[in-house]
Amino acid sequence: MLLTLAAGATDAIAFLGLGGVFTANMSGNLILFALAGREDWVLHALRSGLACAGFYAGLLIGFTMPGRHEGNVLWPLAVIRLLWADLALQSAFLAGWALGGGAPGPVAILALIGAGSCAMGMQAAAARRVNLAGITATFVTGTLTSLFETSASGWSTDNRCRAAIVVALVLGALCASLLLRFAPPWADAVAPVCTLLALFVVNLHVWGFGPQNR
Repeated sequence: MLLTLAAGATDAIAFLGLGGVFTANMSGNLILFALAGREDWVLHALRSGLACAGFYAGLLIGFTMPGRHEGNVLWPLAVIRLLWADLALQSAFLAGWALGGGAPGPVAILALIGAGSCAMGMQAAAARRVNLAGITATFVTGTLTSLFETSASGWSTDNRCRAAIVVALVLGALCASLLLRFAPPWADAVAPVCTLLALFVVNLHVWGFGPQNR
């Protein structure tokens, strides 16, 4: 849920503050890239294409990160390393965003799109490597589909988790958009804070303090 909050927040910032692109929802970017009839299409296509490239770079890093068989059974060492790398990029994004006063210039926008989308790619890879009930931590279309597919047979624990993930994405976007309205330089603080909290929770489980280890 914390990672999905972060994804919703970064997508809101990217769409509202970085020229109408997404950093986590790549299917949306592919559609935006193909809208050749829109005004300033070349610029929008460049930004959407950069977001896709950054995301896929993050996926590549995520799926090749060593440590697959080390660490906790649920949270391999590779996943923890990915989340630290994700946090580093999100922190760099926050620094760049804050230095620009919440209104970055054209070159800074491109740099932020690349950093933000790469972070979300690594986050998506981390969620896939955990593979919990088909839940993703960046885009939730598949999670939403699974939720409706299985809801006919009752509300299981997995379904409640899927519903919570969908709500988390919306809340992350809402928090970031409100900060963008009332405190623009700190609008992207939601994502790194949520990722840091997620790392704290994961490390509790890895070091034997989680409920499953008691």
